[in-house]
Amino acid sequence: MSFFEELKRRNVVRVGIAYAVAGWVLVQVAEFAFDTFGAPDWVLKSFVVALLLGFPIVLLVAWAFEITPEGIKREKDVDRDRSITGRTGRKLDRLIVGVLILAIGILLIDKFFLRDVPDGGEVAATQGSQSIAVLPFVNLSEDNDNFADGLSEELLNLLAKAPELKVAARTSSFAFKGRNDDLREIGNALGVEHVLEGSVRRSGDRLRITAQLIKVDDGFHVWSETYDRAMADIFDIQDDVASAIAGTLELRLAPESSRVTNNAQAYALYVEALSMLPLTDGDAFPGIRLLDRAIALDPEFAKAYELKALLYWDASAWTISGPETQLIIHDLCARALSLDDSLTMARLLRTSSDPVSWNWSQEIGAIDEALQAEPENLVLLTFATYDLITTGYFSEALALATRHVELDPLSTRGWNQLGKAYAALGRHDLARQSLEKSIELGDPYLARIYLVAELLAVGEVEEAIVLFEASAQWMGFARDEVRPFVMAATDDDTGLEFLSRWVDASIAEARNYEERFSPYFWYLYFGYLDEYWRVITALVDQSTSSWDGTGDLEHMGRVLRSSGFAAHPAYIPHANRWGTTTLWDTRGKPDTCSKDSGEWICE
Repeated sequence: MSFFEELKRRNVVRVGIAYAVAGWVLVQVAEFAFDTFGAPDWVLKSFVVALLLGFPIVLLVAWAFEITPEGIKREKDVDRDRSITGRTGRKLDRLIVGVLILAIGILLIDKFFLRDVPDGGEVAATQGSQSIAVLPFVNLSEDNDNFADGLSEELLNLLAKAPELKVAARTSSFAFKGRNDDLREIGNALGVEHVLEGSVRRSGDRLRITAQLIKVDDGFHVWSETYDRAMADIFDIQDDVASAIAGTLELRLAPESSRVTNNAQAYALYVEALSMLPLTDGDAFPGIRLLDRAIALDPEFAKAYELKALLYWDASAWTISGPETQLIIHDLCARALSLDDSLTMARLLRTSSDPVSWNWSQEIGAIDEALQAEPENLVLLTFATYDLITTGYFSEALALATRHVELDPLSTRGWNQLGKAYAALGRHDLARQSLEKSIELGDPYLARIYLVAELLAVGEVEEAIVLFEASAQWMGFARDEVRPFVMAATDDDTGLEFLSRWVDASIAEARNYEERFSPYFWYLYFGYLDEYWRVITALVDQSTSSWDGTGDLEHMGRVLRSSGFAAHPAYIPHANRWGTTTLWDTRGKPDTCSKDSGEWICE
């Protein structure tokens, strides 16, 4: 008997085939399971290694032992009746056929049912061939990164004009700045198949730009180019890069619009200022100074006026008072629109900052119009979500905030807005999850204070203290001050008196507009609604501007639904005064309010 025949007699061949097929099936199942639960790559690799190591062991066992009706026995102890071996072989044949049928079933299910289903736990969209992220270009010059960042954003905006192309939002793609992440991880996080990366070097009036388009799944360089030209050619370089990528991916770009300016130096300053939005510290003046220089070079640079207005708008709740910025923004937008009446944000901001005829109906109407023109403008989505929460349209705000997160999954602002919308709707678990996501993404302040406020509003004081202590450095407290502060402010007998003294002292020591205003919020956080409304009413009585800051107090009251803010007797008179109820009468009933008896009543 030959060696091969002896292997067959002892069923070693059948066992080997069965093991190989079963191992392949197990690898397919494991790959799907590990991917579903987010296991790292090394887990699957270790699993495959274990299967490979087990293969020779199984063959040795198959050689030394025989499967019999009485169980597994050593070969020398097995009855030499070959009918036993025959029955064993037939059983193994059936096992192999069954495993093969199972394998084919897994292949069909994987191909037609599983591969096209996006992971519900991921915010990023499913990868597709028409998708790209523009990573921030590396600055090789001796100056700061602003120009390189702004150039990357302008390329992103140009590519976004291709209707078939999904372009990852700026905040999410810029989250990878200065990091050396694997391209596949970037692609999975942003839901894209390609990335555009490169470098920028400026020297005098010369510009050297290198760009490359890369497939994230295999790192293949689909296209690359180096441009060594004069700064005046920056517009042509941008168009060439966008056109080359569109051609490579077989896309069509929208018809080219007119240049925002013909002055290359003014454009370079504009690009630097563009990179500073959104503000992270409330300081708009570095960007404003850049735009002033750009406007001096080109007084008819409409987009520069609009961007300057946006910088003032973003700073108005931080370092610059609302009434001061209202007039500045209105003038800037009027100038921008006199030069280009198609600017969506300039039209909205002009309406919002009107010092004479502002009302909620006009502002929300302008928002609705702007959203029709630019439904994926992230600044606009932030603006609209804030206003819709303030006026009580929480469900609409939730839809916009959800859209924001879908477009920009790594945006702390998007997750903040989503958390506030959920809180306003009373969906506290989801509000908490969203705010915790913002903190995870690196929000140093806003999400923490929102979450502390939400926990206090629903009575989870101890959890609020724990988070407050962990966030003390961002909120202007020493860690050991937090618990005594919270316990003193929540004391039933002396809490309000203590907090009033603390608020007065904090305002007296304030260094900027935000610090002069934000202490009032603690009346709301600790549930002193009567005092909170007394502050709002007093500020409104003293105010000559619709941007006096009481809008922020009202907004936070609407966010913290559990506080009972809108059910307070002072709310409806306040809503009447600012035209909110007129908006409801014309636009439709908001969430949590009704007019059953002829007067509006809110929960």
